Amino acid sequence: MKRNSLINLYSLGLFLLTLGCSSAQRETGHAASHDHSQIDSGIRELTRPTNQAIVTHAATVEAEAGMKVFPVHITGRVNYDSKNNTAVSSRVAGRLEHIYVKYNFQPVKKGQLLFEIYSPELVAAQRELLLLQKSEEQKLQSSAIQKLQYLGMTFGQIQQLIKSKQVAYRVPIYSPASGYIVEKNGTVPITNAGSLTSVTKEESAMANMGSTPTPSAPTNTGQQQASNSLLMREGQYVTAGQAIFTIYKNNELLAEFAIPPFWALKVNKGKKILFKSVDNPDLLYQATIGLIQPTFNNGENFTVARIYLKNSKFPVGQLLTGTIAVTENHGYWLPKTAVVSLGNKSIIFKQEANTFLPVPVEVGVRTEEKVQILTHIASWQIAKHGAYLVDSEDFIIANKTPGNELSNGE
Repeated sequence: MKRNSLINLYSLGLFLLTLGCSSAQRETGHAASHDHSQIDSGIRELTRPTNQAIVTHAATVEAEAGMKVFPVHITGRVNYDSKNNTAVSSRVAGRLEHIYVKYNFQPVKKGQLLFEIYSPELVAAQRELLLLQKSEEQKLQSSAIQKLQYLGMTFGQIQQLIKSKQVAYRVPIYSPASGYIVEKNGTVPITNAGSLTSVTKEESAMANMGSTPTPSAPTNTGQQQASNSLLMREGQYVTAGQAIFTIYKNNELLAEFAIPPFWALKVNKGKKILFKSVDNPDLLYQATIGLIQPTFNNGENFTVARIYLKNSKFPVGQLLTGTIAVTENHGYWLPKTAVVSLGNKSIIFKQEANTFLPVPVEVGVRTEEKVQILTHIASWQIAKHGAYLVDSEDFIIANKTPGNELSNGE
């Protein structure tokens, strides 16, 4: 009896196992009859993260290809030409009795009185000429006159001495040229990108009469900032040949424009430039760049474009604005609003069906309205206003390879 019960239980279990296997086979065949590839693609796009794909209807543009000519706006100012100067030196050892120049960089005209000097040597030479006037030795008189000229007296001053027969204890020294007067120990500013000024070192000499000049101590950088105040004082002694002032002539000035390093690669000598002064923006001038000078100052790299101005009416220090035409022969061009900057890279939104995908691109020149794209984006439909497609609190995940479908992001 017990044996029959075990046989019946075993038969029932075998029957249930067979029934379950056949049911699983039927379910497998039913599921296999369905194709997973038939899932609606629209649902797939909608399920993507919002920082990888955006489903919207937005205005699109197509990149423009070909050569572009656009203006580059630069700033500068009028400056001295350091090569166009003349020195005013003392030809005798003596004492400065009176200085008529009040400050550094003061404008002066040719023939203007600069200072008066007292020199025992000059007084003795005048007395010698007056003494020889009583004799009939023409050669000695000519030699005495020539000596006074060597000591710095003009022909008119010598004639006045002979006529008045009075020794001039204070001999006036006049400006030999028109321009801006600068002390020899001062410096002449040169423009740069920030303050538009840099400096160069000059040697100065101030010592007692009969002593040798002492050069000024150089700075650590080899440059020295110019001061508006004069170091020469009345009553100070100077030596023979000591440079008192330097006059930078104003008949030939410079217009110097600071150009950023990137634009400097596209600007060369001989290129035309249109510029105007800040005070009179309605009057335009055209000139040719005469020199391109790479410069490093205050930790900043930039380039100075120099224009030589002849007989111009610009005052030194006049601020200028200029425009240079730059040509680009390659790349694609998009509106500035279509390119979104992420700091270390730039992206655009490429349209695929109703979805916009962020794609990283390499950018070149940026103008006021256009951005140069160096990546191949021909015939792409790109969102015209890319920044409008992203929430301000979202992070944009763009694919590394342009044109590929985004799935995992970066």
